[in-house]
Amino acid sequence: MDGHAFRLIREDLKWSQADLRGILNTRLKRAYDKSRLSRWENDREAIPIEVGKEMEALQSQRSRKARVIALANQKGGVGKTTSALNFAVAFTKAGYRTLLVDIDPQASATDWLMGPNGLDLYRAGRTIYHALLRNGLIEQCIVRAAEPFEGSTRSFDLLTSHIDLAEADGRREPGFEHSLKESLDTVAGDYDYIIVDAPPNLGLLTYMALVAADTVIVPVQTEPPDAMGVALLFQTIQKIQRRLNPGLRITGILPTRYNPRQSVDREVLHSLIRSTSGVASVLEPVHDSPIFGNAAWSGAIALDVSPKAKAVSVYTRIAQAIATGSPLPIALLDLDADPPEEVKKSSSKSRGEAAR
Repeated sequence: MDGHAFRLIREDLKWSQADLRGILNTRLKRAYDKSRLSRWENDREAIPIEVGKEMEALQSQRSRKARVIALANQKGGVGKTTSALNFAVAFTKAGYRTLLVDIDPQASATDWLMGPNGLDLYRAGRTIYHALLRNGLIEQCIVRAAEPFEGSTRSFDLLTSHIDLAEADGRREPGFEHSLKESLDTVAGDYDYIIVDAPPNLGLLTYMALVAADTVIVPVQTEPPDAMGVALLFQTIQKIQRRLNPGLRITGILPTRYNPRQSVDREVLHSLIRSTSGVASVLEPVHDSPIFGNAAWSGAIALDVSPKAKAVSVYTRIAQAIATGSPLPIALLDLDADPPEEVKKSSSKSRGEAAR
């Protein structure tokens, strides 16, 4: 690739050199500066082969329909909204056009990102509530969300929510479960990834999120009550697959607030891996960290302010694996550590049965 072709792709993608620098550094784990990009574009320095391939991949991505990823769990407080926000940042930093859809009437993502401006959008008729229940145009409801990440002027887009969206669970009309999918289909060509933050229940809005999605990620806090609820959600996903969305796939279970030093956390992780074997992968856990709380307190997103932190970088690794089709980072059991007591008993029982 020569400098002219490089510049044409950048301009076609509507990125400044600063935008592209941040994106390439994220995708390739490099530290290119803006002057390097200028030398490439002016043919004063040869463009590395890996950079040329990334530019071609970024350009080809634009011709595809957006991939819709739902984050769903009927249990609240499992890190669903936190994960949705950090995935939105991860895909954006990697150069993908990203839309975050807040379909939770509690509007946690909306409040996090927009603050009091969220109410102004509701009054102006520019929320997902208006798009789904008041025949509003979804294009007019999408707004720019979040502060740009450092060194870039790019951000991701947002469809905000409002408590009135709870009216959807009482709506009775044929095919209403497909209304979110129908709305998103009209803007799917404008994005590479659409992240849907579903409400913490198994009501109609969660069904709508799963009908609209290509894949679903299930955040699960590593506590026994949360892990036990996964089976119920899987039953719901299987019904959606049979009746409404045969193409829906499970990307994986995402353990959150994981503390490897706590035996109960390790036990829950072991249990999740065993109980979902052959059904879904258990992804690399998101470790418990004050980084998330500190970022939330300041109205920021953890991956924006601490992208290299161990607890946060897992979102980048998962997003990159999804985008490139490479193997997902999965949870690995610490074989050097003593397994939890429940696993010991289970293993002993299995050995006894095998002996008989």
